[in-house]
Amino acid sequence: MSRSMRSMRMMRSQSFTRPTSRTMYQRRWNSTEKPVSPHAGFYKTFTRPIAKVLLMATLAYQIVYWSWVKLEKDEIKAQKIAEIKELEEELQKLIKLAEDAGIKVNS
Repeated sequence: MSRSMRSMRMMRSQSFTRPTSRTMYQRRWNSTEKPVSPHAGFYKTFTRPIAKVLLMATLAYQIVYWSWVKLEKDEIKAQKIAEIKELEEELQKLIKLAEDAGIKVNS
């Protein structure tokens, strides 16, 4: 094989390879390889991991928040049920006292 044929094959194989996201160079058909700016390289490299972390943090926060709200609601409900039972018992005592005193009570 001649040297020019080898270089053409090499160029063809390089042009069809897919660069990874961590590569700091972009392949261009009509020019030489140019370095990507560090700013763009940072976002190209870290956008997905940062987005995943933020999404997981938001999900964890929402799970904890709604769990807390549910526990608060259950606690308030239990307090109100206990207060209702206490008031019903007090009412029954008052009715019994009124009947013992000879007062007719419609219940």
